[in-house]
Amino acid sequence: MAELLNCSVSQFTFNPIEIKTKRGTQVRKLSSRPFQCVLTEDNRTVLVKNGKDSLDICRIVNGMWQTSGGWGRIVPDDAVDAMLRYADAGFTTFDMADIYGPAEDLYGIFINRVRRERPPEFLDKVRGLTKWVPPPVKMTSKFVGESINVSRKRMDVAALDMLQFHWWDYSNPGYLDALKHLTDLKEEGKIKTVALTNFDTERLQIILENEIPVVSNQVQHSIVDMRPQQKMAELCQLTGVKLITSLSRQLLILASQMLPFPAFFHKSNRVAIAGMEQ
Repeated sequence: MAELLNCSVSQFTFNPIEIKTKRGTQVRKLSSRPFQCVLTEDNRTVLVKNGKDSLDICRIVNGMWQTSGGWGRIVPDDAVDAMLRYADAGFTTFDMADIYGPAEDLYGIFINRVRRERPPEFLDKVRGLTKWVPPPVKMTSKFVGESINVSRKRMDVAALDMLQFHWWDYSNPGYLDALKHLTDLKEEGKIKTVALTNFDTERLQIILENEIPVVSNQVQHSIVDMRPQQKMAELCQLTGVKLITSLSRQLLILASQMLPFPAFFHKSNRVAIAGMEQ
């Protein structure tokens, strides 16, 4: 599962941020940018806006990382049935990646069932967030565009609701080229919002300084790993970038003993995270 990390602005003082690099310590200062994060009346969804880009997603996101392999056999019909149960319960945002095995294909099957079996207003609430994790090769417009088209085809959507980009090798500055091409695809209507996954604070600040309009950064955050609440949270509060935080299944089970989650969160691992384990 993933959830949106909410931190009170009063917890932070927005001073210039010191970042250590190979060339020494640099002090950078970003001016705040207009952004809005609005909770709906039922407190289940959040509207994230950054400039002209916006997307409303559930505050609790169904993660599909178990489909990446090593977690048992995936029965597509059973997996999609589980996704429908989650959506019917109000958890209509799904998080996946191009490297999560058949996750994008399962979403494509799921979204077509929603189109056939649910009313149009239900379809309007469903969100598919995917990630692109390319090898650190030369990022040309053609390469980026073809890669994104693969995800669009697998998920059977004209435009990706959110494309979360990850980069393996920070010594290769090609991530900036990739993000600029992704921004171009957003302008073409193939991506609705551009985001990041597992980027550090230094690179996030560089990306923002290059005026790339990312709306969020998905990072690990839990009661045993609170690193994002340090410099990352401060930078995100200052600039309006939202943190989407991933939790391990074990911590979710621990939390389920204390928080009023729906009953099916308390059951076996079959439905712990989007019902992908058999």
